Amino acid sequence: MSATHTGHLILLMAPSGSGKKKMLESIEHLTDHIYFAKTYTSRAPRTGTEENPKYHFVSRDEFETLIETDALIEWAEFSGNYYGTPKAEFTEPLVKGRVVMKEMELQGVQQIRQLISPEQCTVIYVDAGSWEDLKGRILARAPMDAEHLAMRKERYDEESKFMPEADVVIENHNGKLEAAQEHFSRVVEDIVNEYSR
Repeated sequence: MSATHTGHLILLMAPSGSGKKKMLESIEHLTDHIYFAKTYTSRAPRTGTEENPKYHFVSRDEFETLIETDALIEWAEFSGNYYGTPKAEFTEPLVKGRVVMKEMELQGVQQIRQLISPEQCTVIYVDAGSWEDLKGRILARAPMDAEHLAMRKERYDEESKFMPEADVVIENHNGKLEAAQEHFSRVVEDIVNEYSR
């Protein structure tokens, strides 16, 4: 990333069931000051359900063209579908001095950290406790078969190893949601105040 970028990137890393949606709800008063980078995906939109507004749907061919032309800052393939973030989703708002936020999986965080200086990027990790705590939350939201649950646990095991490397850890343990939201909001507000207001 070029040194001419005067904005700041916030990467939010939150294992499944850790309360990412609740954290984002706590910064709704700041959304006018933050650019939420979109995820491009080759997955087809799901009929009958409201899709994440931060998703941009493209064909598999279109996505592979983005890969071939080196237009993506990070990408991965899950369950036969591509997911990734075009470089322009970061560079254009950062050049304008904006604060950019992106929810990111471990692989993406590692890729981006090699491209953006630590001074320009803050990685926030949401720690919701042990796998047993998270499993309880995941199953409380909706039933899940053993295979998918095992995949979530495998991802949790990998992501939790990264926690000590995060710039900020938000502890969202059971019964501590309000304190976690306050901490998250304060961290993001401090960044917004420094870079975009």
